[in-house]
Amino acid sequence: MAGPEGLPIRSGEAATMTETDGEVAGGAIRFGRLLAFLLAAVLVIDAVWIGIAVSRGHELTIQSQPFTRHLPEADRRLLVIGDSTAVGTGASHPRDSVAGRLAQTLPGVAVVNLARDGARIRDVREQLRRAPDGDFDVVLIQAGGNDILRFTGLARLRETTSSLLAAARSRADKVVMMSTGDVGTAPAFPPPIDWLYSWRTRHVRDLFLDLAAEHDIEYVDLYVPSPGDPFRSDPERFYARDGLHPSSEGYRMWFEKLIEETSILKGLSAAGDTPTGAMPG
Repeated sequence: MAGPEGLPIRSGEAATMTETDGEVAGGAIRFGRLLAFLLAAVLVIDAVWIGIAVSRGHELTIQSQPFTRHLPEADRRLLVIGDSTAVGTGASHPRDSVAGRLAQTLPGVAVVNLARDGARIRDVREQLRRAPDGDFDVVLIQAGGNDILRFTGLARLRETTSSLLAAARSRADKVVMMSTGDVGTAPAFPPPIDWLYSWRTRHVRDLFLDLAAEHDIEYVDLYVPSPGDPFRSDPERFYARDGLHPSSEGYRMWFEKLIEETSILKGLSAAGDTPTGAMPG
């Protein structure tokens, strides 16, 4: 056997090299197995953690009711459609939801709320189809989180969202949409799942912003990059006990952003009127 530059290698040296190569290969295999074991352990822990959050979220879903106010003689009507965030799941009381806070601020407005927990954009389109006859002054859409969580294809999501926004414009002069903040910040999702959902949130957010501009609707952008996101810095305050839905305080922050960034109060106020209810705290 020849070594470097053609020098012969004695049999003992060859045996030593073979043993060294074997040790390296064996070490690589052991490292790979350890890495696989650690990854599996992380995934198991994540699954347990998420399972606990799902169980708590189910409890909140059972307890939650969408805020609705029936006023047959009302001059102004608000239609709310969407997912659990439009229902107000996670809030201590329906009045603490975004719809509930709007009703407190505008006592004379009738509120029709068809939102349902777990709804995706395609389901919200069906909610709009089932809405009572007649026009509304404002349609408020709170949806998109479940499409992030369940990885709805972006092409399909674009198509269904565009259809929803066009249909909503035919039912009201003003359409306002708000989706969700960074899903990856939710305590329900430990690493590395949280990174994946943050990435997913950014892509869906870009799609919604694009379509909102295309359909000329007002969009409330709830996404706040870290580390400035209050939901990330103070999760016990802004998340409900399932670590996924907003708490009453979380909905308060969303409501304030809705009021600050859109003309929804103007759209729900009769000509010459101003909101008479105190801004809910």
